[in-house]
Amino acid sequence: MAVELIKKPISLYQVIDEQQKEELVETGIIVPDSKPDVLDILAVDVSAVVKTREKTGRVMEIGGELCYQVIYRADNQEQSIEAINVSAPWSVSFSYPAGEESVHTIVRSTVEHTDVEIINGRKLGAKSVVKMNVKFLAVQTVEAGENLQGENVYQKADQQEIAMIEDIGERNINISELLELPNNKPAIEEILYCGAVLRDVNVSGNDTLESVLELNILYRPDNDSAQVENAFFEVPVSAKLDLDNTYYTSLTVNGTIRSVNARPDEDLDGLLTRIRIDGEICAEYVVYASENVNLVNDAYATDYDFELEKKPVTVSVEEKDISENIQVNANLPLECGNDTLQEVQCVCVKPRLLSAENDGNGIEVTGCLNVFVLYGTGTDMRILRGASQEVQFTHRIALPEENPACDCDVQLAVNSSSHDIRSGNELAIKADLTIKAHLSVKAKINIVTGVKGIRPAEKKENPPILIYYAQDGDTLWSIARKYRVSIQKIMNDNGMTEETDPAAGQKIFLIG
Repeated sequence: MAVELIKKPISLYQVIDEQQKEELVETGIIVPDSKPDVLDILAVDVSAVVKTREKTGRVMEIGGELCYQVIYRADNQEQSIEAINVSAPWSVSFSYPAGEESVHTIVRSTVEHTDVEIINGRKLGAKSVVKMNVKFLAVQTVEAGENLQGENVYQKADQQEIAMIEDIGERNINISELLELPNNKPAIEEILYCGAVLRDVNVSGNDTLESVLELNILYRPDNDSAQVENAFFEVPVSAKLDLDNTYYTSLTVNGTIRSVNARPDEDLDGLLTRIRIDGEICAEYVVYASENVNLVNDAYATDYDFELEKKPVTVSVEEKDISENIQVNANLPLECGNDTLQEVQCVCVKPRLLSAENDGNGIEVTGCLNVFVLYGTGTDMRILRGASQEVQFTHRIALPEENPACDCDVQLAVNSSSHDIRSGNELAIKADLTIKAHLSVKAKINIVTGVKGIRPAEKKENPPILIYYAQDGDTLWSIARKYRVSIQKIMNDNGMTEETDPAAGQKIFLIG
């Protein structure tokens, strides 16, 4: 064949669809036979866990559990503080993109709102709004022309950096720890609440996930069943991801808590001064690799006419991460009745992303902190109360350069939090957050997919010396292509030592 196109397979990916839904989940919570009746509810902590993704025809079913921790005051003589831990299934249906069979999904789930009411002393009714965001990513392989072969064939090619998804997956990390109560804390009669937050999620150079599991434990002591005690722990998490790909240029990881179970454990003296922690963390990862690809964009031959077949595609030219640390401060009014706020037993702060809008110059991030508080009022701290409040915030992340064609995935993480009693009924909250944004910078390019219309070129009689006056926008390539000569010949005919494009009006000689 006079002209042959050599192709190279390249992988492209793009977000072909993004869907967001809110689902109301109603759950009946039965008080176990071993627990007393409910007098009033102090606080509720609830989290959504994704466990299944099933495709049936044109429907993708996302399923999981809502995990409730309900702290309540008992309807008995002691008005003891009790707890109920239950889970409820949920599922949300999404439309699977048409014509796509090999699609990856990235799922984010949050609980937007929860109400729990007392139906009677033995039964509670819970209503939770679960918000689901699903991104569908399609990965396809296209054959792109990287070289043209043939006699007296000249081509122009560009070096294009293309970022490709090498792998998408998840790893389940099991946690098992035996924790010791501080020496000043009494032994445990019953654990009432375990607040868990995963923070400082990072991946080291050897593909090891490093994080910290922050635990707020509320328990009933064995020396005074009418009181409650708290304990705070930080559990280091380290686990190999065991990625299949040894080479990558970028890696994003989202860590979520699937389960945490806390139970009392005996020490050497037979006292319950230890806490056994068993849990599971899911690390969802996306692996990217960049490659510098040679792509033909124009060509001609001295002896043949032909046309290049081109196809427009969208490619990711860069994958990068940016992050910013911010501080969120808020004063939370707490219901204290006729008493004053005396002591805070437990504070658990969890971030929740509300929206992230990219306007080309920056990302406008709106989020909130879900603050779970258990506190005591009265001179002897005998009245325990609870509250669940939200603190909304906004922050703008400036982009390194203006680029509206940019997909972004934003995550929030709490690095640390603290609290302070400011007045008789007000609690000051300070939280240090990290906003992480993964940016996929996109570009539209044309790739050469084939050559058609190959035929001998019509021979023209040219004068021995042709003088051409360069026009605005002319290049050596465009002139050489027009007159079917090589750039080197133009340079030789005009005594050029460097390949420099002519200025407008410049004489260009074509000899013979």
